[in-house]
Amino acid sequence: MRIHSARELAWVVSSQRKKLGLTQKETGTLVGLSQKTISAFETKPGSTKLDTLFHILSAAHLEIRVISKDTQGKIEDEWNQEW
Repeated sequence: MRIHSARELAWVVSSQRKKLGLTQKETGTLVGLSQKTISAFETKPGSTKLDTLFHILSAAHLEIRVISKDTQGKIEDEWNQEW
């Protein structure tokens, strides 16, 4: 999935959290963050510290993969092939 903004990332993480049936408080407890911190990320993701983001992603069972825009099309073509 391509994410183009902090807001989009927050929406994806929030959706995943809800899919897992976790409240903001439960999510924070899993990684030592407060409910207030989870809420702040979901409403104003642009001000979230990078370290905090990785904790939240971990609680939501998500990860970030970074690839070069130069190779992105090649990788997507490979992923669309049958194995």
